Amino acid sequence: MKLLLLSSRPPWPPTRADQMTVDRLIRFLAQRGVDVDLACFVESEAEDRALRSELGPVCRRIATVRLPRWRSYLATLRALPGRAPMQVSYYRSPEMAELVQRRVAREHYDLVYVHLIRMAEYARGLSVPKVLGLQISQALNLQRMVDNVSDPARRFFYRLEANRVRPYEAGICRDFERVFLVGARDVEELRKSALVTNALVQPHGQDVPAPARLAAARRQPGAIVMSGVMATYTNVDAASWFAREIFPLVEREVPEASFWIVGRQPQRELQALARPPRVVVTGEVPDVSDWLLRAEVGVAPLRIGAGMQNKLVQAMAAGLPVVATPIANEGIAATPDQHLWLRDEPRAFADAVITLLRDRVTRERLGAAARSYVERHWTWEAHFEQQLRVFAEVAARA
Repeated sequence: MKLLLLSSRPPWPPTRADQMTVDRLIRFLAQRGVDVDLACFVESEAEDRALRSELGPVCRRIATVRLPRWRSYLATLRALPGRAPMQVSYYRSPEMAELVQRRVAREHYDLVYVHLIRMAEYARGLSVPKVLGLQISQALNLQRMVDNVSDPARRFFYRLEANRVRPYEAGICRDFERVFLVGARDVEELRKSALVTNALVQPHGQDVPAPARLAAARRQPGAIVMSGVMATYTNVDAASWFAREIFPLVEREVPEASFWIVGRQPQRELQALARPPRVVVTGEVPDVSDWLLRAEVGVAPLRIGAGMQNKLVQAMAAGLPVVATPIANEGIAATPDQHLWLRDEPRAFADAVITLLRDRVTRERLGAAARSYVERHWTWEAHFEQQLRVFAEVAARA
C-alpha cells in the first residue's frame, strides 16, 4: 500500500500528543510494509532538518511547507468575518494545497490519511480514497472550555470557535470514507449536529515502561504527580484547580505530601503556584516516566477536555494508582474502583488521594490493576493493527 499522510505539525520531535501519535503510526506502518509519504508544516529550517534526520529513513518521502506563525495569525485574522473554524484558517496555505494536489496526481496513492481537522481541507476534494483522524469532537472540547473558563475574553473566543466548529466537523465527515475518533462520547457529540454514519471509535496507544524499569522504581513518600503539556489551557486549569482547591486539603492531613506538575512550557499561572518542595513545577524534563515512577499517586483532575487523555494512560502505565475526573476517563473507559478512582468534587478528590497516600496495600493493588489494563488495551500496536485493517478495507473497496 502507498499512503500519503497529512499532518499539521512535524511528528518529530514528538512533544505533543498529535505529534507522538503520527510518529508512532508512521513507524508502525513502515514496519508493516506500507510506503508512507509525509506532508506537513514546519516553522523553521531547524525543525525541517530534525524531522528529516529522524524520520527520513522511515518514510518513503517527506515534503514540508514552511509556515511561520505570523502568517498563520494573519490568515486567522483575515478569516474572522467568515464561518471557517479559526484552527482551520490558521493552517491555510496555498503552497500546501498545491503540494498535495501535485503529489496525488503523480503518485497514484492507494489512500490519503489526514490527521486532525486542521488538515481536512487539503484532502476533501481529492478523488483518491481518504480517511480522517478527527480524534476528538472539538465542539465538545470547546463547549467545556466555555462552561469552565472564568476569563470573559477567553470565554468569548471559545464560544465563537465552538459555533464555527460544530457544523464544520460534522459536515467534513461526508467527504471522507471513514472518520476516526478516540472515544464513544466524541462520536455521540458529532451526531448531535448531523447524521454521521462513517465514524469509528479508533483510539491510539501509549508508551509503556518496561517491567524491569517499573520493578526498580523508588517511590517518594507523599509524592503526587500530574503530567502533560502545561501550555494547554485544559492542563493549566486542571493543575491549578488541584493545586488551589484540592492539594491544601491533602496537605492538611498528610504534611509530607508534595504535588509535582510535570510538563513543558508551564504558563505563568502555574509557575506562580510553585512553592518547593511542596508544589514543584518542573518545566520540560528529559523523560516524564522518570517522575511518574518516583511518585506514589497520580492525578488527572481535568474539568475540560474530550477524547483520550494521554496523561492518564501514561500514569497508569507507570503503575501509579490514579485519582481522576470522569471527563479524564471518558476516552479510556477504565473501570472505576477497579483500575482507577473517579472523583469530581474537591473534598471527595482530596479524600481519595489521602486514602491512597496512607494505604500502601491499596496503592499497590490499584497501581498494578492500572498497569495491567494499559498493557491489555492501550499499547500502540493493538490500536494500529485495527487502524491498518480499516485502511486496507477502504483502499480495496475503491
